[in-house]
Amino acid sequence: VTTTEEELEAYFIIKNLLSDATDMHNITYKDTLNYINILYKGNSWKWICRLRLTETQKILIIPDADKKETKHVLSDIYDLSQYKDALTEVLTRYL
Repeated sequence: VTTTEEELEAYFIIKNLLSDATDMHNITYKDTLNYINILYKGNSWKWICRLRLTETQKILIIPDADKKETKHVLSDIYDLSQYKDALTEVLTRYL
């Protein structure tokens, strides 16, 4: 599994979006074959979001309280800032 530059950039965007809610060191990632997981304290059970970034599509996946996935299509990774409130809401469940 190779973490792309775009995935890393998206990770840092999300880290910055969540910096008001928790220490930035608490936001980590784990890359998989199909997506990059953004995690709270490296815990796979405490995933904040997943990003599926390919040449043809960019999808942000946010879990609800029951871990049901809600998918959002992005035109590019800079659209992530529109989801700050939703991402912060997920993070606060783990604090």
